[in-house]
Amino acid sequence: MSPRLTRRGQPVRVCAALLAAGAVAVGVSGCGGTGLGADALQTSIAPTFANLYVRQQAVEGNPVPAARDLHARATCTKGTPDETQSGSGDDWVCDITFLVAGPATPVTAIYDVTLQTDGCYAADGDGPASVNGSRTVTGAGYTQRLNPLWLVDGCFDVG
Repeated sequence: MSPRLTRRGQPVRVCAALLAAGAVAVGVSGCGGTGLGADALQTSIAPTFANLYVRQQAVEGNPVPAARDLHARATCTKGTPDETQSGSGDDWVCDITFLVAGPATPVTAIYDVTLQTDGCYAADGDGPASVNGSRTVTGAGYTQRLNPLWLVDGCFDVG
């Protein structure tokens, strides 16, 4: 009777092992395309920046443009050009070019970006002081206010 249990037990163990291997293969296959690439980051950070720029202009008491009129565009890179341009990490840099109201002069703001695995990011400014290089801006009545462009946080869908 013991040999029969062993023979019957083996197919069960083999099936269990195959099912486990299949589950691992399905789980790992979902890890390949993380959705954490430059395109997704660029598509998210440019309009977030534009909306915060509009807020900054209001805080400073300047004429407030429509976010769409800024034509904000981002170019984001991870690490060096030789590295894979995807994945989470604190080595992303985004250059955001937008048009200043009036003469439609292009200006570029530079952000060091930390991108998390859930698609959320935190970007700190390293550009012109009047845009994102200063923690504070002077608002109406010469009062110092927190610069909405100094830190930019956002999220995008990684699905």
